[in-house]
Amino acid sequence: MAHLHLGLLAYWLVNTIRHQLKPHGINSGWREIVRTMNTQKAVTTLAQNQQDQVIMIRRCSEPNQNVRKLYDALKYKYAPFTKRKSVVHKSELENEQFIEIQAMALG
Repeated sequence: MAHLHLGLLAYWLVNTIRHQLKPHGINSGWREIVRTMNTQKAVTTLAQNQQDQVIMIRRCSEPNQNVRKLYDALKYKYAPFTKRKSVVHKSELENEQFIEIQAMALG
């Protein structure tokens, strides 16, 4: 039953976004919207400092003109998140569970 609810939620989400874009003259199909939005990337950089700590920085790339047009039409911010920086002791980073938790938290 859950797959039915998720399917309805996805259908509702896609149609709501496309409906919001139509008044702005954007009549692209969903695949084209996804392809355009996939040009903006999130980048995670890991570095180790002298205290044997791992510094993790996560940033979002600058959106191109087509992505900005979609964001403006939907009244979204250009960056889904601000720059995130965290410092982790190397021993914690080697713990497999910590890596999985961080991956889930960062999306």
